[in-house]
Amino acid sequence: MRLPLVVVLFAAAPLAAQSRDCDGYFTSLVAPAGFCVRTFADSIGPVRQVVVHPSGQVVAALNEAPGLVRLRDRDHNGKADEVVRFGPDEGGTGVTWRADWLYFAAESGVIRYWWPANAEAPDSAGEWIARGLPTGDPGSAHAAKGIAVGLDGTVYVSIGAATNNCQVKEGEPKSLGRWPCPELARRAGVWRFTPPATKGAAWTMQRFATGLRDASALALDPATDRVWTVTRGRDLLDVLWGVDASTAANQPAEMLEQVVQGGDYGWPYCQGMWSRRVTMLARAPEYANQASIDCTAKTLPVMGFPGHWSPMAIAVVNSTLATVPHPGLFIAFHGSLDRAALSEDGQFVVFMPLDEHGRPAGDFRIMLHSATAPGSLRPTGVAVAIDGNVYVTDDEHGRIYRIEPHPPRAR
Repeated sequence: MRLPLVVVLFAAAPLAAQSRDCDGYFTSLVAPAGFCVRTFADSIGPVRQVVVHPSGQVVAALNEAPGLVRLRDRDHNGKADEVVRFGPDEGGTGVTWRADWLYFAAESGVIRYWWPANAEAPDSAGEWIARGLPTGDPGSAHAAKGIAVGLDGTVYVSIGAATNNCQVKEGEPKSLGRWPCPELARRAGVWRFTPPATKGAAWTMQRFATGLRDASALALDPATDRVWTVTRGRDLLDVLWGVDASTAANQPAEMLEQVVQGGDYGWPYCQGMWSRRVTMLARAPEYANQASIDCTAKTLPVMGFPGHWSPMAIAVVNSTLATVPHPGLFIAFHGSLDRAALSEDGQFVVFMPLDEHGRPAGDFRIMLHSATAPGSLRPTGVAVAIDGNVYVTDDEHGRIYRIEPHPPRAR
């Protein structure tokens, strides 16, 4: 399967003040010039990450039970006319498809459904890969889990931290951090699940990487087996440590990371300090008294983004799957809620081109944003279909948008 060149043209095209949707009606959503956006589905519920099955059906994770929904546009008018909810009796956030299996990162475990590329629907009986994974109150813990699957069937799952920055007295100003942070044993990292050699036997669980506060935006490059994430940095530097509010609005960084086996990305001991040139790791104030911490020895980020943009999902487009000059990453940012000194920012989807070495190649380009008030668009998932359409989920409004590679219809 090959993605068309229009995907790259879309990413490279300048962003215009697009004010009409694909049917020519006025809209507040803005896409690059020469492309248009439409509401593919509405009133779906708290949709999170999304994937497109080879049959063309769109599958989204739901942060409520049952945890999955599949949608199909049978009459080809650009809108879903078949909506089927299925999955386990719990919600979740991560979903992906690989080699005839649909994988779902539910709240407490990982389940997969047999769904061959040529099948109209998944098997109704799911197979649990893992149960009893750490959970938590979504209001106070990073309960969201990302999921990615390697070419050999290995499953990667992110588990978020339970706290902001592992303080002794959580949320109390000037409280130091717990040393060592006990959360790292079961949380704040990526775990690898290896399929058993014998059918029906248990999968093997192993910590793959640590020091990732919230890596729920997780994806794998099918051509290189590279695992990518964009992590969410800690909060409340101004409230807890007296950092100037304008500084705390952009710090610490959200960080693009290439996740490698044995990598230690620093949380909670180190945090990313964002700048327009390069993002570096610095010791977190909770651990200022721990002289043994060397942030330069941690696994450094590939690049950073301003703080509190809240990355929620990442998707890979690789040159081996498309006739494109460079591979790239699509990143869905939910938007900032902790930038009191500055205006809210970050409610958009961006495209980050990568060079032949898998490193960022130039600036990212905004794919989709809203021209109206902050909060009118809250991206939580992004997926690219083989026909060049890009699907974006919005949990706050219960919608799925579709960006199409053609200009709006004239009216």
